[in-house]
Amino acid sequence: MKKSKATVLFISLISFIIPSSAAIAGTRFSSITRQSGSDQQQIVKIKAIPPEKPVSPGNLFEIKLELTIAPGFHINSNRPGDEMLVGTAVELKKDPAYEIKEIIFPEAKKKKFKFSDKPVSVYEGQVTIKIRLELAEDICGTSLEIEGKLRYQACDENACLRPATLPFTANIRMSS
Repeated sequence: MKKSKATVLFISLISFIIPSSAAIAGTRFSSITRQSGSDQQQIVKIKAIPPEKPVSPGNLFEIKLELTIAPGFHINSNRPGDEMLVGTAVELKKDPAYEIKEIIFPEAKKKKFKFSDKPVSVYEGQVTIKIRLELAEDICGTSLEIEGKLRYQACDENACLRPATLPFTANIRMSS
């Protein structure tokens, strides 16, 4: 079967377009996959910082959560100011060894983005969330592991990703 120049040109063009489209789709897909799993940790990293000194039973102490948000992204504050956006939240695993007294979120920035009609309240760069707790009076031992998770929604200038959750652990040294 003899092929015309137009047919050969069409086949060549299609063979060029399909891989290029796949590459573009692959790039778009990899952006989407950043929303979940370990890739999400590239957008937001969390470090739990326990108190420097050992904590005695019955005493108050503080855990700091240092968040590092990738350049070009922000996360909604704990009160984003738009009911369609998911605010940043901290949750600790329930444990009779301690009582949560207060969670202190940092001051947020108000910014206007393409995806929202009005400015929203966000965190960018590096921010610290403080968790104040009280150690139970009847607790024994030399250390305590406190587990929790950070729930947040990351966005760029144009759109927001699906909400994500990052676990964290803080190991508290105890004194008797």
